[in-house]
Amino acid sequence: MKIKFFAVLGTLVLAASCTPTKVVVPLEEGQWQIGVTQGRPQINDGYLPMLGAYAAKGVSATKTNYGGIQFSSLFLGAVQLEGGSVAALLPQEGFRPGISYSYGAQSFLSTRDYAFRFYPEAGVNAYFENGPHILNASVNTWLDPTWFLSDFGRGQLLAPSVSAGYRLRYKWFEAQLEYKILNPTRELQIPQNYIPSTSGLGGRGIYWGIAINF
Repeated sequence: MKIKFFAVLGTLVLAASCTPTKVVVPLEEGQWQIGVTQGRPQINDGYLPMLGAYAAKGVSATKTNYGGIQFSSLFLGAVQLEGGSVAALLPQEGFRPGISYSYGAQSFLSTRDYAFRFYPEAGVNAYFENGPHILNASVNTWLDPTWFLSDFGRGQLLAPSVSAGYRLRYKWFEAQLEYKILNPTRELQIPQNYIPSTSGLGGRGIYWGIAINF
């Protein structure tokens, strides 16, 4: 039933956001990156491991396109796909960080009754790059066009997140580590579960990924 599908979307949206930011510094033109990611949002006294994979390609010197899938969502009864672009806005110069922005969307399709949801998203990244080392701070938000369908009036049009991370991009290899706070503007609620917060709001977790470049 569609009602059951919408009932688990709170968990799915929390889980889907729990992956490292795919690309912070656009790849070189023609370069490919293939990676796997794992998010670990805190729920109750443990973690909800979320496993995904993605591929990205530098389509120009300043723009990278990407697409991905979240395998863990399949266990919750949904096919989750994502796609988008990351583009350079300002280059790094001295103590001024480089700035990039992203835009794309996430989609969910129920494997039980084929109910469908679609979430546009956009974000901004600030980063310092020194050789193979990249430090970044990112802000991202989802747009939920069907927020009014949520139970108990707890839906919201925007679902923001903030994060800070480090990645090592060395030749053909990249490692990613990120601390992310989900929905820092409100308390999160999943039925029968407690989500530890940061300063009383949002959800939190540490996420990582590894990738190869070629």
